Amino acid sequence: MNKELNRLDRISALLVQLQSRPVVKASEMAERFDVSLRTIYRDMHTLSEAGVPICGNSGVGYSLIEGYRLPSLMFTKEEAIAFLTAEKIIEQLTDTQNSNYFRQGMDKIRAALRSVDKKYLHDMDDSIAVYKSRNAGESLPNIMQTILNSINDKLVIEVDYTNADESKTRRALEAVGITYSYPRWYLSAWCHLRKSYRIFRLDRIGNIKTTEDKHTKVHPALESLLGCDDPQYLTEVVLRTSKEVSKHFADRCYFMGLTEEKELADGRIEQTYMAYSLEGLARWVLANADTTTVVKPVEIKEIIKQIIEKLDL
Repeated sequence: MNKELNRLDRISALLVQLQSRPVVKASEMAERFDVSLRTIYRDMHTLSEAGVPICGNSGVGYSLIEGYRLPSLMFTKEEAIAFLTAEKIIEQLTDTQNSNYFRQGMDKIRAALRSVDKKYLHDMDDSIAVYKSRNAGESLPNIMQTILNSINDKLVIEVDYTNADESKTRRALEAVGITYSYPRWYLSAWCHLRKSYRIFRLDRIGNIKTTEDKHTKVHPALESLLGCDDPQYLTEVVLRTSKEVSKHFADRCYFMGLTEEKELADGRIEQTYMAYSLEGLARWVLANADTTTVVKPVEIKEIIKQIIEKLDL
């Protein structure tokens, strides 16, 4: 009996996936539900026999026939509360425009609920609160949707960017993705000015404009830029620093490509990075020069020397 109930839950979830995606790959669904490909094929056949107009095949993927619409789905209380929690987070941690779009989506979700569940959601509204960190600064400019649209359309964006030293530069960027690490949002992009991949704080971006210029290159996945698994674009860097520095700058180290940390016999921390910006790491080492040394590559030391030579002391 339990096995049959699990199968019904899985088939219902597959139907939701078909409604929410242009293509559903059997391999992805098999991994998600921890079943065999053969099981997913059987489930799809079951849906088809039930009258759901599915097109596609096992080698490509499955989708609903264009123009077909199913009745609105009902949400459980638990799912509705998860959406409510997400609404609270998005309202505080993204820009106003993005928050408004999500609120409109939440109104549609509420409309699909039964009256008793609407009341439950209303009563729970005051039981969930999200507060901005003092470090988050002012509200974000309304740029998230513009950035994401430029990624989808593969168009260059132009922004006014305020650097850490308060100087301003005009940048032409090919956006790859946006990420959040407490307490800020960041944009990873190919910078035409610096001719390399860079990370930009969203709260320092102003006067954003989408151009008609197409991206000049095929960019790696966002995960690769964050130091994950694409050696074509990355350089291994090994640094040694103190426990205090390692702990205090944990979030920033991650965004510079930190992949591994280990404690040495002398109590120091050896960090391994897969980095796409050697200059960014060089500047970080320079800022922590009293506690941090470079093991490799030698290029980091050369960049530090060049920065020091330019200082007007």
